Amino acid sequence: NAPVGYIDHAGLLADPIPAPVAGSRAGPATASTRGGERSRREPVEFTPFQTEDGARAALEAKDIQAYYIVAADYAETSQIDLVYLKKPGRNATRQFYDFIQINLLSDQPPDIARRAALISDNVIVRSLDGSRQLPGGGPTFGIIMPLLISIAFLVLLVMSSGYLMQAVADEKENRAMEVLITSISPTQFIGGKVLGIVAISFTQLFAWVAVTVLGIIVARNVGIEWFQNLDLDWNTIWATVAVGIPAYVLASALMTAIGAIVTSSQEGQSIGGMFFMLHMIPCYLAWALIKTPNAPLPIVLSLLPFTALMTISLRNIFVVVPAWQVAVSAAVQTMCAVGAIWLAGRAFRLGMLRYGQRLRWRELLKARSR
Repeated sequence: NAPVGYIDHAGLLADPIPAPVAGSRAGPATASTRGGERSRREPVEFTPFQTEDGARAALEAKDIQAYYIVAADYAETSQIDLVYLKKPGRNATRQFYDFIQINLLSDQPPDIARRAALISDNVIVRSLDGSRQLPGGGPTFGIIMPLLISIAFLVLLVMSSGYLMQAVADEKENRAMEVLITSISPTQFIGGKVLGIVAISFTQLFAWVAVTVLGIIVARNVGIEWFQNLDLDWNTIWATVAVGIPAYVLASALMTAIGAIVTSSQEGQSIGGMFFMLHMIPCYLAWALIKTPNAPLPIVLSLLPFTALMTISLRNIFVVVPAWQVAVSAAVQTMCAVGAIWLAGRAFRLGMLRYGQRLRWRELLKARSR
């Protein structure tokens, strides 16, 4: 509870309201909860400084345990720097952010500002449209379920699509397809392979779901708090599935087309990783998607092939993605999947007898079907 200094370049604390010390951001007390008892925090004195040199001198003299620097553009960036010789205790850091919070609410009635700064454990956060409710204010297992489903789709894509591409390439190498093609058309051959691998993959997915449900039941019985609230937002789950299935079929069909084009399975494996990287683009842009989930970039990524699945899942954690965007995205993925199956059949038909020769994409797109 040693004093803490601060330098306010933003003018936020020019006439500061004292920080509430009876409670914390997590509740009116912050330490142990065993037996229903909670220890109360000791108050920390916050000392203003005009310059960083003065604050640093006080720190080196051990008059303060640390000092904060509130950036001049705090309103836009929320940037606050902490300078210390020895890391301050949690008591000091939490009280300073309560101090900042109550002064951000200085234009509100004192009772409302104090109540907001002394948030209790049973706070409930609701979305504006009332479709979501988060007890405790944090994300629940049900909220992140769509993201877990998307990750499962990507794992299945890595595991199964490579096998599908290798199977086509191997059948081309050992000339087994010459026997098969005498009784079925190339499109039927490719369509059957894609449907078969999709069925196998979803069987594996259902097995994962069964194991996950069993684990959740055990976790609830043990008393793990995070699994106590299992309210699922079925709209977001169905949206993820509606986009995920055609996206998975699209990637599988394209991997099949690669298997029909390349001369060996080893060559195809080096090319196949590209599709997985395309699906991961939203993860590289996750900060932009989280900060402004309804901006033009997230909306565009939600509609494009490959990026739609992960983008919609990430956005659904923070906002409710409009139904029209999900419908358009599912339609785009479905059309692309159908086109990919047709393209794979075309590649198979043109390249099945080209042993040791690669079929070029330009040749594939320009060739006329007969």
